[in-house]
This record gives sequence, C-alpha cells and structure tokens, in this order.
Amino acid sequence: MDLMVFGLTLDASTILFVLSLVGGTLLLSLASASTALRSFEFFPPPSKKSWQFLAFIGLFRLFVYPLIVLSVLKYEHPNDWNQIVLGAAFLVLGFGTAILITLQMGWRNAFGERRGLQTSGWFRLSRNPVYVATWIGLVGWVIIIPVMQVAILLALWGLMYLLAPLVEEPWLEREYGSEYLAYRRRTRRFL
Repeated sequence: MDLMVFGLTLDASTILFVLSLVGGTLLLSLASASTALRSFEFFPPPSKKSWQFLAFIGLFRLFVYPLIVLSVLKYEHPNDWNQIVLGAAFLVLGFGTAILITLQMGWRNAFGERRGLQTSGWFRLSRNPVYVATWIGLVGWVIIIPVMQVAILLALWGLMYLLAPLVEEPWLEREYGSEYLAYRRRTRRFL
C-alpha cells in the first residue's frame, strides 16, 4: 500500500514510522515542556477527564500501535536461533515484569491518581522499576527486529522513560511530601 503525499510516494512502513515518531515526539515535547515550565502540567494528569490524560493516552497509542504494526511488517526470521531466544527472553522478561509491577502498583496509581506511595516490593530496589523493566524489554525487541526504523522508535521510547522521572518527581514530592523525600534519599532512581 503506497500513499502519495505532497508529491512523494510513501509506503506503509514509512507511514507507520512517521505516525509513531510524531506520537513519541509530541509526548516527549509535552513532558519536556512540563519539566521546563513548572506552571505547565502534563503528566501525571490532573484527572482522567483532563485534556492531559486524553492527550497522553492518545499520543502513547499513536506511538505504540504503529510501532507494533511496523515491527510485524519488518520482521524477518533470523538464521540464528540464539538471536530469537535471547531477544524473546529479554522481551518477555522486560515487558512481563513491567506489566506485573504496574498491576501490583495499581493501574490508576501508575497514571497519576493518588493511591499511595509505593515503596515496597520492586520499589525497594528502584523508584522506577517499570521503566527499568521496560528497557530490558526494548533491548529484546530490537534484538528480534534489528531494523533501523524500529530501533529509532525504541530508542525514543527508552529516552522517554529516562526523562519521565524528571516529570513525575516534582508531583510525587507535592503529593507525598516528607514521605517521598525520605524514600528518595534511600532508594535509587533506577538501579
């Protein structure tokens, strides 16, 4: 399937890459703006009915869904089974752990609803274990699908998760005060 845009012929892979890149770049831009401009609130969103929540969910889906479809289109079975086994192990371990941690923390807590500061379990080891686990999954993904377009988008995802704590930490400090400050002193940001 090709599409003609401004006199350029774009194939499905290029369209998916651009859509995902736009979603990820907008997410990163809004998060960066909320870090630079303390009066601009983006994440965590003030409520589930806010434009911030809808923008976050919409842009994250615009980023991830085309990335998944692009990955399926670009997948070529490698000749080396070690590549598949290693990539699948990292992918399942990383994303499986990230989902497990998110479910234990509570889905609503993960999206900025005040449901209690998490300091036990995985959160004893890292203030951001979901991000760390996701990075492991991203490594597995790129091992299985070593395609430049996919690698660029996965690197963007990794960068978003590297910068996310800078957006979230001021909110956590406002919401949980001295409890969060004590937790931050005793627990590393990542590992």
